[in-house]
Amino acid sequence: MSSPEQQQPRGQDARTRKMMANANGEMDETSGLTTPRSHEEPLCSSKANGISITRIPEEIRLHDPEAYEPKAVCIGPYFHSRRHSPSFRRMEQHKNWCVNRLVERSNHSLEPLVENFLLRLTKTIKTKSFGQLYAKQVDMTEEDIGMMMLMDGCFIVHFLLRHDPKKGAEYEYWSKLDAGFLDQEYDTLQWERPWEWSLVAIDMLLLENQIPFVAVRILFDILRTEHDRAVNLTACARNMFNKYLPAGMRTSASPIRCQDVRCLLQLLYRSLLPNPKVGSRLMEPPPKPPRPGMDPAKKLETDGVGITRRQQWTWWPWSRFQEPFSFLDIVFSRGKVQIPQLEVSDASIQLLQNLMAFEKCYHGTTWHVANYAAFMDALNADHNDTEMLRKRCIFHVQSTPAAQPELSFRRRCKQDVEPSPENYLSRLMVDVALYKEARASRKKTETPPMSDTMFFAVLAVMAYALLALCWYIVS
Repeated sequence: MSSPEQQQPRGQDARTRKMMANANGEMDETSGLTTPRSHEEPLCSSKANGISITRIPEEIRLHDPEAYEPKAVCIGPYFHSRRHSPSFRRMEQHKNWCVNRLVERSNHSLEPLVENFLLRLTKTIKTKSFGQLYAKQVDMTEEDIGMMMLMDGCFIVHFLLRHDPKKGAEYEYWSKLDAGFLDQEYDTLQWERPWEWSLVAIDMLLLENQIPFVAVRILFDILRTEHDRAVNLTACARNMFNKYLPAGMRTSASPIRCQDVRCLLQLLYRSLLPNPKVGSRLMEPPPKPPRPGMDPAKKLETDGVGITRRQQWTWWPWSRFQEPFSFLDIVFSRGKVQIPQLEVSDASIQLLQNLMAFEKCYHGTTWHVANYAAFMDALNADHNDTEMLRKRCIFHVQSTPAAQPELSFRRRCKQDVEPSPENYLSRLMVDVALYKEARASRKKTETPPMSDTMFFAVLAVMAYALLALCWYIVS
């Protein structure tokens, strides 16, 4: 099977440069494709607006470099030099297969696809070069960046189509390929290394391992077939997240338009944000400034505040009346802090690291993940708190008990997880403090209950008096 690069004619680079120079014109040089144009929102060329794919600051990367590096697939230019190393060679071959598969199923040819994609991407981003889509300068030519985004974009499009919740044509095709019903030269990875797709899904959500989602949208618009008319790429992505991400990181069902997605990690982040319908008081400003931090779990229990796992109803019809929630949706109700379960594993910690880095690197982003990590660290102060949270199934630890896993997000994520001033859990912490104060004041006014020792002493005296009376009557 020949790769897309090998199928390009020699004059392709010259035509590409010509298209880049004339991209703002009215004429469309690619008359070979008849797919409808979508009205993509123009992207500003300024790198300060948070649209470009950023790099991890060195002060964050140095704490744990491996947390931000892919293990199975390279996406974008920041890890371009590793693409042909043994760890990534299989997925690079798979990208070629994805391009050929999408071209074949849409009855297009490769050369018009390349020309149409580069022209439409150039007109959409409104920049002088593709390199301005990335915050740091990359050592690649314009043609190389364009072809890289085409290859990676087709890989992402095909991966998302495989997870269409409505089970479209590509979902059925891949299922038959896995089952061996189709005689293909391509040897599907599902047979040999099925676990590799979990690594791929995590790699696609690393902060630096991204391409702008506008490239994915354009490719899908060009290559879609009549079977793909009802496909929603964000719904496919969320279905993929829910399949491969650690338990507890289920995404919300609130609609997100494809035009509002800048990259896959941003889509995941927006899908995990707290649901404002879950608790109307969650986002309200607290009645008084919150006290910094939160008491440990055991201390809260001693003070009369319960800690329980928040569960999603699964029985019908009750499940229809419960709003979906993510692991960030912690609520306080009737004297109990209800916390959704989160799987604690290498994958979940890596995702938390990249989500917190995303919050720090993109201006105007809320710090909900960092605030969640700081809150959970305050609850989990020592091994007694850890044991209680594990027994309540709030932490689902993916390791053997003998391993004694580290459950401190501050130490495992190797980042500062101090709460930000605009903490979405501030109202909850104030409500907990007010509940404790009210409970303590009630205890002072109420008659203190009889202690167990006094109760048994009174019972013994009464029994002795009864025995003495019986002896007197008998005698």
